[in-house]
Amino acid sequence: MNESQIISTSMKIHYITNLNVYVLNQDGDLFYENESISIPMFMPGNNAENVKALYEIMTEDGEEEIVYSYINEWGLHYFGRRFRVLEQMYTIIIGPYFERTPNHYRLTIDYQLSNDQSQDLRVVCEKVHVLSGEQANSFASVLGQFRALLDQKLQTKIIVADKNKRSIKDQMNHIDEDAELVNVRYKIEKEFIYAVEQGDKKTALKLMNSSNMSTLFSFSERFPNQPLRRLKNLAIVLNTLLRTAARTSKVSSILIHRISEKYAFEIEQASQLTTLYKLEERMIEEYCDLILSNSLKKYSTLTQKIIEHLLSSYDKPLNKEELASIYHTHPSHLSRKFKQETSYTLSGYHQMLRLNKAKHLLKNENLSIEDISWVVGYEDSSYFARVFKKETGMTPSQFREEET
Repeated sequence: MNESQIISTSMKIHYITNLNVYVLNQDGDLFYENESISIPMFMPGNNAENVKALYEIMTEDGEEEIVYSYINEWGLHYFGRRFRVLEQMYTIIIGPYFERTPNHYRLTIDYQLSNDQSQDLRVVCEKVHVLSGEQANSFASVLGQFRALLDQKLQTKIIVADKNKRSIKDQMNHIDEDAELVNVRYKIEKEFIYAVEQGDKKTALKLMNSSNMSTLFSFSERFPNQPLRRLKNLAIVLNTLLRTAARTSKVSSILIHRISEKYAFEIEQASQLTTLYKLEERMIEEYCDLILSNSLKKYSTLTQKIIEHLLSSYDKPLNKEELASIYHTHPSHLSRKFKQETSYTLSGYHQMLRLNKAKHLLKNENLSIEDISWVVGYEDSSYFARVFKKETGMTPSQFREEET
């Protein structure tokens, strides 16, 4: 038995559990990893620190026939097991997973994360699997059988059905049909992208649900017996088209990246056809809403850059001089041009972004007014409440009660 067999079996564990898999040799060196989810630098456990911590605990303990469970301070769970091959000791570790869905805003507040870090944390929280007790126990059992899986030899007999040969005439007709299909495809693509660029959800959904659209992107010949994979590929193409439409509409690249990454992960994690059908409609609606509310194409390049900067750092204090220095212009010119194009002063736009985020949190998150104040960038919750009431006519508490 050699290391290639260990790697092959580790790959099987990854396919079974869909968790990251790490294998270390007896010197603690990582010689195999299959990492689909990476931990950001600001989180404890980044750079495989969780893996190394669990390895050291297991090595010190010395047990070979048990499965270890490790939980870090942010609630990330891992399983580990030691096994021996030809007098060499190896360690396999799988994870992370969550026991319950974490409140990423609570973590943002507790660890004083910036807006960008908070958004990255949200993505991680959405990607990391939440396992029930039964699922976690099943994966632990699979890991407990790792040594037996190494010794297992499986023979596979491949049976390939004969394909009926088509005549040259049939093949030529098929080529003509393909050419016509390609032309129709590009026509529908253009109509679909245009509808999305206008934020026209009704037309975009109608085009998406048309028989032509589903036929054009069905991938039926590539995956004749894999309906789930076929629909996933359709969703991937759709995500790409929507991302292109948003980019053409000059939506902030930060916002496009966040929504695109979110749906790319949801697509791959979907296990049912109905989930994917609903996901497609949700994608179209969310991208259209994003374009309607965030299109920057009507602004100059300078104003676009300023808006993108404010979108990513609305939770930080606004420094006009520093902002002007970043984009190589004079503060007064920057303020005048921004007001001219957006009808907002810089501070007014900055405040608007903060209050919009606060409204979203008040409607959708079970956070205190003080916590929400901090998340959106106000250190003084009383001042936040005064600003909120001045702009909306309601206190944050009244707004929350009215929306629920």
